[in-house]
Amino acid sequence: MTRQRRAAPDAIRIGTAHSRPGQLTYGTFEAVRLPTGEMDAFPVIIAQGTRPGPVLWLTANIHGGEYDGLAAIHQLLAPELVEQLSGTVVAIPTLSPAGLRTGERSPYYLRGKDPNRLFPGLDFDGASNAHHPSALEIAYARLFEHIRATADYLIDLHDYGISAIPFAFRDPVIYRAPREKAAAQKLQQTLGAMLDALGLTVVNEYVSDEYLKMNLHRSVSGAALNTARIPAVTVEIGGQRMVNVVNVRAVVTGIRNVMRWAGMLPGPRETITGVPVLDLGYPVRRTTHPRVPQACIVQHLVQPGDRVQAGDPVARMVDIYGRPTGPDDGLLRSSHDGFVIGLFPGIAFYPNDAILGLAIRDNSELIIQVSQR
Repeated sequence: MTRQRRAAPDAIRIGTAHSRPGQLTYGTFEAVRLPTGEMDAFPVIIAQGTRPGPVLWLTANIHGGEYDGLAAIHQLLAPELVEQLSGTVVAIPTLSPAGLRTGERSPYYLRGKDPNRLFPGLDFDGASNAHHPSALEIAYARLFEHIRATADYLIDLHDYGISAIPFAFRDPVIYRAPREKAAAQKLQQTLGAMLDALGLTVVNEYVSDEYLKMNLHRSVSGAALNTARIPAVTVEIGGQRMVNVVNVRAVVTGIRNVMRWAGMLPGPRETITGVPVLDLGYPVRRTTHPRVPQACIVQHLVQPGDRVQAGDPVARMVDIYGRPTGPDDGLLRSSHDGFVIGLFPGIAFYPNDAILGLAIRDNSELIIQVSQR
């Protein structure tokens, strides 16, 4: 899937950042002009080796309260990495400067929309594209053209819930005409090899109908994979609104292993330590389960990484006095075998609120034919 090797690294310019062989360079990419006259800009770091090789994009913090990706980029991009590097790493430490300033999932000028559903995407049946793009969506489209033009691989860094194990989402590959199926299969195979190199727990994204209805094909990694046809993954590092030091270290190790697999770094694969890497022997996908049937206070009985079987209690509902409420002594039980990937924030929940994320058996296809509008 990588581009043809060159005699020397190609020069890359993203906004004011210009690559220089053997150096780390820094700059900004103009994003959203503010009514007060200032400019929100994406910070850009380019690490380029002196030898030719692939181009890996790292993006982070599109949700403002998710800090681990920013910390992982800072930890990875050190001078000693550049000394060994073949090819180029382009990193965007935050895709939401306004969200980072306030610690909120969405920037204040996006008015409640999810910024990670605004990257360019084909308009499939069952999926809606905005007809009046916001200023941030327009900025992402401009940045995406640089991704499309330069990237061989992309890793988008996130956090999941309030507490989570580090894991990677595997998106389906979408194709339209039957003649595109073979290329889609090859792309999904390359994606699988990339995830194997990463070495973290792998959780498949929602099944195809949900994936499109939720506009996940317009997430950063979904757009790179299904619009630009670039192998791309989303990595959920840990819980939100904090830096999970051990998880960040493990994910940085995984990224370096991807770079070794891609021919960007020398040396043997590093062992990931300090975090669980779960494999049930069959593919799993994410689901939000269970949901509370009534307003209550929730006491979680499981932790991220715990394996559960159908019927196991995962939480207890209590009232404000701590007394169990509802049937079965207030217990909420899993309807699935699987494992806990993360807990959702809060203690007070309302009817039909989900309280945690589970990974459960997945029998869906990873290559999906859909019709285009």
